[in-house]
Amino acid sequence: FFFKKGVLGEVPGTMSSAAARILVLAFVFMPATLAFQSHPAVAGGGTRQARGSAMTRSSLPALAARRHLQPACRASPRRAGAPRLQTRMAATTRDSHTLSAEDLAAGPPVIDVSALLVGGASAEREKVVRKIARASASWGFFQVVGHGVPARDIEAFDASVGRFFARDKEYKYKIKRSADNSRGYFDDELTKQTRDWKEAVDIGAQDGDLEGKSKVDGFNQWPEGDDVFRSDVTGYFGHCEALSRTLCRAMAEGLGEAAEFFDPLFDKHTSYLRINHYPPCPNPVESNFPLRSPNAETEGYLAINRHTDAGVLTVLRQKHDEPHSLQVFISDDMDKDHESRHGQWVTVRPQPGALTINVGDMMQVYSNDRYVAPLHRVLANRERARFSAPFFFNPPYATDCAPLATVGTPVYDVVNWGEFRRRRFEGDFADVGKEVQISQFRVPV
Repeated sequence: FFFKKGVLGEVPGTMSSAAARILVLAFVFMPATLAFQSHPAVAGGGTRQARGSAMTRSSLPALAARRHLQPACRASPRRAGAPRLQTRMAATTRDSHTLSAEDLAAGPPVIDVSALLVGGASAEREKVVRKIARASASWGFFQVVGHGVPARDIEAFDASVGRFFARDKEYKYKIKRSADNSRGYFDDELTKQTRDWKEAVDIGAQDGDLEGKSKVDGFNQWPEGDDVFRSDVTGYFGHCEALSRTLCRAMAEGLGEAAEFFDPLFDKHTSYLRINHYPPCPNPVESNFPLRSPNAETEGYLAINRHTDAGVLTVLRQKHDEPHSLQVFISDDMDKDHESRHGQWVTVRPQPGALTINVGDMMQVYSNDRYVAPLHRVLANRERARFSAPFFFNPPYATDCAPLATVGTPVYDVVNWGEFRRRRFEGDFADVGKEVQISQFRVPV
């Protein structure tokens, strides 16, 4: 599954002679030209391949022969009439990761995305695209209003969630997840090899279908005798999927790609909805607790320990009138392992009617570090319970994720989503040592 690091030698250094430079250029551009000509969308006038479709495993040997070139699936020509922003946004530069003191005090921006739901190009849409790009590059978090998810459906979802978690353990354990099936109820998850203070249930799709089964994630388990829960959760799941597609189109434009670039990637997605309940905790850590994981016995608990989300993006339901417990770690060294970063925690305060969005690891890979998958955690609360529901928008398991052609020299090798997801789940279910992180796939400098 994985494209291994260190297969090839180092990138050639700077040449002193003009002849040497010409020789290097010949070695660089000749394979890229051949890859372009042999691509199904080009060679022999064959059937056009959808842009943004996942690379297959069979494409990896060809890629290994030219590690620092763009994969062939990204060499297909732009479709006639496909819109593209004419200038690279300031938000897609490395400097844009920096936030001012005023930014930190205000928190992640709240963006009205209603212009994205109308369809077609407009000045208002471009403004929204720019705001999303800036937020994705700096915070990795933003909140959206005007998102099109009906308030009545969110309220029905919230009510069903509350009823489920009010049931006794015996009832909930009937759908408990296992090492062979990641779907279902659990109250024993580890994050960074540390127990979380929460209980939750996961509902997910295989090939875009909630009835599907997978060797990676298993199959859905639904509460016994509660058809209303199933209906409300399924309806809310569909809303999150639609919103995620809309946001991915805006994020593609922010990277200089066509709006529909990511569409084929999610034809058979493996997204899932995690429904969390955080009961009152007798020994929570303070909000200024440092980056590391606490010792539960001597220092207290976090509801969820620090982590990044593994997939493409996350749509989070959290209530504005419950404890504001979500924190994002703001750091200038986001290319380092999670444990090696320096920065500060900032609380994300949900606004009424808003949904909270954050960038996932695979989107950071696709964007070549233009967008940031932020480290975040959830504080436990001594007195009040809290509910949340992150929807993780994920590609098919066979997808090989790699930087886009519009974002410069790749800083990541190919990451197979199915293998990355499997290894991340193993770390959630049991202590298997250091969890898999995208920093492990950075191209050696």
